[in-house]
Amino acid sequence: MVGRGAASRGHRRLLLLTGSGAWCRRAAGSLLDEGDHRRLLWVTAEPWRGHPAVTSRQLPSMLGDELEALVFDAWSGFDPDAFGAAAGMVRGGGTVLVLAPPLAEWPRHPDPALQRITPWPHDYRGVRSRFLQRLVGLIGENHSILTVTEGDSLPELRPPAPAISGDPDVECRTAEQQQAVEAICRVVRGHRRRPLVLSADRGRGKSSALGIAAARLLREGLEQILVTAPSPRAASALFRQARRLLPGSRDSGHQLRWNRGTIGFVAPDALLAEPRQADLLLVDEAAAIPAPMLETLLRRHSRIAFATTIHGYEGTGRGFAVRFRERLDRLAPGWRTLHISSPIRWEEGDPVERFTFRALLLDASPADDREVSGAAAGDCAALELDRDRLLNDESLLEELFGLLVLAHYRTRPSDLRNLLDCPDLSVYALLHDGHLAAAALVMREGGMERELAERIWLGRRRVHGHLLAQSLAFHAGFPEAATLRYARIMRLAVHPSVQRRGLGTRLVTAITEREERAGLDAIGTSFGATPGLLEFWHRLQFRTARMGLRREASSGSRAALMLRPLSRQGAELCRAMWGRLQEQLPELLRRPLNGLEPETAWHLLQNLPPPVTTLTPGEWRDAASFAFGRRSLQSCLASLRKLVIATATDRDAATSITAPDRERLIRQIVQEQGNRKETSPLREAVRRLLEHSRPQESDTQQLLNRLFTKL
Repeated sequence: MVGRGAASRGHRRLLLLTGSGAWCRRAAGSLLDEGDHRRLLWVTAEPWRGHPAVTSRQLPSMLGDELEALVFDAWSGFDPDAFGAAAGMVRGGGTVLVLAPPLAEWPRHPDPALQRITPWPHDYRGVRSRFLQRLVGLIGENHSILTVTEGDSLPELRPPAPAISGDPDVECRTAEQQQAVEAICRVVRGHRRRPLVLSADRGRGKSSALGIAAARLLREGLEQILVTAPSPRAASALFRQARRLLPGSRDSGHQLRWNRGTIGFVAPDALLAEPRQADLLLVDEAAAIPAPMLETLLRRHSRIAFATTIHGYEGTGRGFAVRFRERLDRLAPGWRTLHISSPIRWEEGDPVERFTFRALLLDASPADDREVSGAAAGDCAALELDRDRLLNDESLLEELFGLLVLAHYRTRPSDLRNLLDCPDLSVYALLHDGHLAAAALVMREGGMERELAERIWLGRRRVHGHLLAQSLAFHAGFPEAATLRYARIMRLAVHPSVQRRGLGTRLVTAITEREERAGLDAIGTSFGATPGLLEFWHRLQFRTARMGLRREASSGSRAALMLRPLSRQGAELCRAMWGRLQEQLPELLRRPLNGLEPETAWHLLQNLPPPVTTLTPGEWRDAASFAFGRRSLQSCLASLRKLVIATATDRDAATSITAPDRERLIRQIVQEQGNRKETSPLREAVRRLLEHSRPQESDTQQLLNRLFTKL
C-alpha cells in the first residue's frame, strides 16, 4: 500500500518509477487505472491511452487547477519550472508520480529539456547533467520517496482521501486566511494610499483570499474591482472563490457581474495602455510582473493590494519584496504587509513540498549578513568557481542561487539548471572568508564562420545561446559581429549588506582582465535600461551598441546592449556600432523610442561618444531666437534637438542641467511630446541650456552675451 499514512494526514505522496520509458508509462498507467483518480494529469510528450496530458510548455494553461494525481514524465525532459508548477497543483492526499531512467544512468541520459539551454554548436546529447546528478543524490537521501525499479512488483496506489477543502459554506479555511481577507477589505475601507502586500508560499490560499475579499466587498456595495495578473489562468482561483460566494453571479469571459458590482480581469500591459477607474485593484502573482509596471499601477490606483508567491516557479517573491519595498516606501509610506504561512491545499510538513523546495532550491538564501559584512573590494578573492565544486558544496550553491534570487526577481528553478548544466557558462565570484559576497554568470559567444554570420545578418538563420553576437549582426546590422568572440555578463549580483562598496566594479574588472587574457574581442552585457545601470556600466568603460525598440516582458524596460572592446578587431567594430547608433538615435527617440523615460534617454545620450559635428552659427541663432524671442518651436526644432544632444554628450555641461529641465528638453524637443503651444517653461529651459553650452564662433558668442545681459 503506497502512502496510507501520508494520505490520512493530508500529505501528498511521491512515487518514482525508474526504467525504460515504455515500462515507466505502462506502469504509471496501470497504477492509475486501478484507482479512482477523477482529476489527474500527465506532463509528457507521449500521452498514455487518452489520459489528460500536456507538455511542459503547455502546462501554464492548466495553472489554477487542483489535481488528485500527477504523472511527470522525465523521459520527455525534466523541466524544473514545470515540475515545481505541476507538483503544486496536487492537493493533500494526492500522488505525484515521476517517470525517469534508471537513477545511475539518469545524469548522462540525453535529456530533451537540455535542448533549451545548450548553445550552438554543442549537442545536448553529450552534456552530463550536474543538475540531475544532484537530484539523484537528493532522491537517495529522501526516505519519503518510494522508488520502484523496472522488474519490481508495482505497489497498490490508493485513491486520495477526501479533499481537505473544508465546509463549502465557510468563507475562509484558516484563521490566517481570514486575517488576509480582512486586511484586503481594509484597503478599501481605510485611508487612501495604504496598499497591502500579501505574501505566501504556494498552496496557502493567497489567491483565494483575494477572491473571498472581492466577493465580500461586492456584497457590501462596492461596484468596480479590477484584477490583473501575468495571465487570466493565474487569477483563476480568485474568480473561482468569488463565484462560489456570489450566488447568481453572471460570468462573461474575464468578468464576473453580481447585482451592480463587477470583478473584471485586465492584463497588465492593457491596463497600462488604457488606464481604468476602479474602487480597488487586485494584483495577483505580482512577482511575475515587471517592477516598473507595478510602480505605474501603484501611482495610478489609490486603493491596491498585491499578492505574491515567495518561493515559486512564477518568479521569486523575495527578490520582488526587496526591490519593490523601496518603491512602496517612496510612493506609499503607509503600506502594510501580511504573510500567510499555514498551508491549505495540503497539511503542514508535506513531504512533497519539502522535497520540491530542496530539489529546486526554492528557499535558497544568500550568506548571512554577519558572514560578509566585513567584505571590501580590495580584500575579496576573485575567482572562477568550478561548477563541479558547486555540485559538491551545497552551502556554497545555496548562497550563490540565493544571491541571484535576491538580485533578479524573475529567477526561476530553470535558472538553477542553467547554472549547473549550460555549456560555455562560467561562474565568477568574490569570496569573503569563504562566503559569497558577489557573483556573476558569464557566457562565451560568437566565433561563427562568415557564411553563417551572413545568414544570421539576413535573418535566415538563428542559433541558440548567442544573444550578443546575433543581436549585433541582425538587429544592429553588422554581419561581421557574429564572427567575433564575446564574453556576455548575464547576471551580476552583490550581497545586499555590502552594496555600494565597489564589489560589483571589482568583480567586473576581474572578469574583463581574465577574458582579455583569453583572447576575446569584446565583453558585453544586456539589461533593462535604467539611468542607474547605464551609469554603472558607463563608469566601467562599456558603451551602448544597441537599444531594444520594445519593452522586455521580463523587466518592463527596453534592453540596452553595451560593449567594451578587448582586441583591435573588437575596438574597430565597437567604434562603427557606436557611430551608427549615434546617427540613428535622434530619429529613434522621435519614433520607436518615443516612450523611453526621459532620464533614461538622457543617460543613453551621455553614454555615447560626443558627436563629431558641432552646431553651425545659424543653428546657434535658431536656439537663441527660440530661447530669448518668440520664434516657434517647430521652426527651430532641428537646431534645438542638435543642441540638446550635444549638451547631453558633453558630461561637464550635462551635469549642470537639472532633472526637471532634462525631462522637459527630452520630452518636448528630442521625443517631440507635449503641448507645443505652451512653450514658456521650455524657452526658459533652453535659456539655461545655453548658459552651459557656448559656441566657439566669436560673433555668436557675442550675440548670446548681449542677450543674457538684457535679461
